[in-house]
Amino acid sequence: MVRDAFRESVGVHVNVVIKKIKFTTINKTYSELVRDWRGRHCFATQYANPDGKRIFLTYYFVKNGYTISKVFKRSGEFLYYYCDVMEMHQTGRLRYVMVDLLLDLIVYPDGRYHLIDVDEFADSVEKGHLKKRQQVHALRTLDRMLRLTTEKKLIPSFIQEAKMYPLIGKMKR
Repeated sequence: MVRDAFRESVGVHVNVVIKKIKFTTINKTYSELVRDWRGRHCFATQYANPDGKRIFLTYYFVKNGYTISKVFKRSGEFLYYYCDVMEMHQTGRLRYVMVDLLLDLIVYPDGRYHLIDVDEFADSVEKGHLKKRQQVHALRTLDRMLRLTTEKKLIPSFIQEAKMYPLIGKMKR
């Protein structure tokens, strides 16, 4: 299997470098441990939210233009899925640039969903922070995500079945 061959060739503890650009906050570059490798266009990392109360197991769908995070309480109890509309590019081996296009979707275990940060998106459009192609990409990607959500096809089975990884290092507290 490709995932196993990747893990064996580079070792279990492989980091991916991600530069995240968000127009409403500071840009940041960080290195995260790869938790699940499904190829260079789909991989997962896990991190604690800044409040320390929630853990995000985030799958990056590079070619699809979005991420899907399975969000847990620190105890490991599943809460919901948090989906970000992104513009993503691979810039090198295990190096990515992601532009957060501000539209987010929360999908609850019972299938309900909630669209958030539309106001941030509108403000960024109004201020000229997002190029026309980014606006179009964001809206088309969101439309696709909403259709997949109503068809119960957005969240792949491997994410539905995914468990939180043991907390290590700075996540542990």
